[in-house]
Amino acid sequence: MTEQYNLHPLEGHYLHSILNPKSLCVFGANNNLLNTMGSMQLRNIIAGGFKGPIYPIHPQLDKVQGYKAYRSVLDLPETPDLAFIILPTRVVVEVMEECGQKGIKHLIITSGGFREVGQDGKKLSIKLSEIAEKYNIRFIGPNCLGVFNGWYDPEKKDSHFNTMWMYIVPERGPISLAAHSGTVASHLFWYAREIGAKIGKSFSIGNENNIDIVDILKYFKDDPQTKVIGLYIEEIKRGKDFIALAKEITPKKPIVAIYAGGSEAAIRSIKSHTGAIAGDDRIFEGVFKETGIISTFSAQDFVHYLRAFSYGIIPNGNRIGIITDSGGSGSMMTKSAEIYGLKVPEFSEELKSKIRKLIPPTASATNPIDLTFDVNQYNLYVKLPKLLINSGEIDGLVMYAAFGLKILLKF
Repeated sequence: MTEQYNLHPLEGHYLHSILNPKSLCVFGANNNLLNTMGSMQLRNIIAGGFKGPIYPIHPQLDKVQGYKAYRSVLDLPETPDLAFIILPTRVVVEVMEECGQKGIKHLIITSGGFREVGQDGKKLSIKLSEIAEKYNIRFIGPNCLGVFNGWYDPEKKDSHFNTMWMYIVPERGPISLAAHSGTVASHLFWYAREIGAKIGKSFSIGNENNIDIVDILKYFKDDPQTKVIGLYIEEIKRGKDFIALAKEITPKKPIVAIYAGGSEAAIRSIKSHTGAIAGDDRIFEGVFKETGIISTFSAQDFVHYLRAFSYGIIPNGNRIGIITDSGGSGSMMTKSAEIYGLKVPEFSEELKSKIRKLIPPTASATNPIDLTFDVNQYNLYVKLPKLLINSGEIDGLVMYAAFGLKILLKF
């Protein structure tokens, strides 16, 4: 394990208990591993190397996936740290009440069918909140997939706590996610694993009946295992708190966000998804700009930004230097940079004089540096980048056309 993450997590925080339960009970799992969502999720918990007791609750089965099953949560020999509920909507309120009677303080409610389906669902949502207040319960959901914690056992490389149904998990690292969508919170794992974006924690928060995105951000702010934060947002319930908190976080930890609303069809989709009331794009873009949050509409860009920042690639300003072997490519890169609010400054005469000593006479020493054709790979990959980085005239460097290394190695 990398030493920089060998730090004490927030052990007293309620979200730490949800990410690292010592014991748990599961409602809605059986022995059908292919067709039952709860069974898939329990399978993933077991596969991650869960170290504590697991108590399946099932009205008919004696064993679930090798574990002794109980008819009721009230029959358990101890009070679990976490209850995980994947049941039909009609019984969730009753089961949550029994969990409260048992003394369980932390829940994940995957079940859907609450505020997102209309007035009847909203009434059930209110009942969940009332039970939570009655028994001092903190819960994620409903209508969510729960959590992924790649730091569940830091001493074991492949250990994790995964309540989501996605069985592919990314290599763990400093990226932490919070998403109103369970799909976004977990489906990104495939692509993250492919490109080396190392995700340590992910929260699928669904309808936010109890724990919301502000709660998650507060946790990420102080979490030593979180260096970069990714958010998928459909609504923000506590706007002032969100803005104040984001302003506090972004100077220390980059935040990248996708806001999914803004258009008529998107708002309609979100309302049916989590029941959220989404707002105008311009409002959210204004919030992101004010707080320093980096906004994107592309899931691919989202993961790429997170990966880059997680490796410490965070410019101190917006001045960009460009090195290219093509005039056309340099022009397009320059325009793209300026469209996104970056500056491509012309270099000082002193710096251009130093650059000319390293490039062919046909090349351009302005910014972008257009090498056109230069076989001196050491200048391209070492001398020129070092010169520009140490010049103090740029905050970041972009290079076009990484080529030639394999050819050189053959000779």
